[in-house]
Amino acid sequence: MARASLHPKEGHFNFRVSVDLKIAFQQATEKADRPAAQVLRDFMRAYVNEYQQREAGYDAWLKEQVQAAVNDTRPSRSHEAVMKQAHSLLDKLLSGKDE
Repeated sequence: MARASLHPKEGHFNFRVSVDLKIAFQQATEKADRPAAQVLRDFMRAYVNEYQQREAGYDAWLKEQVQAAVNDTRPSRSHEAVMKQAHSLLDKLLSGKDE
């Protein structure tokens, strides 16, 4: 018969670490009088929070860039015109190296 979990909404996370790291971590958490699992959960929460803040910052930056492009009143240039200019510049740079 399967054992019912005391925390049905919680999952397990198994991963491998070196024996030396495991021992050092256990010693550090024991000296700090904190359960190792709690330290790992705190780290995971902090990491997720940092990631979400970075993502939110990137999303805000991207939205600003898109809006700036939409608001730009300069005339647009075709892809072909831009590529022609880029190829011309590359040809000049590459031909200068051969001389």
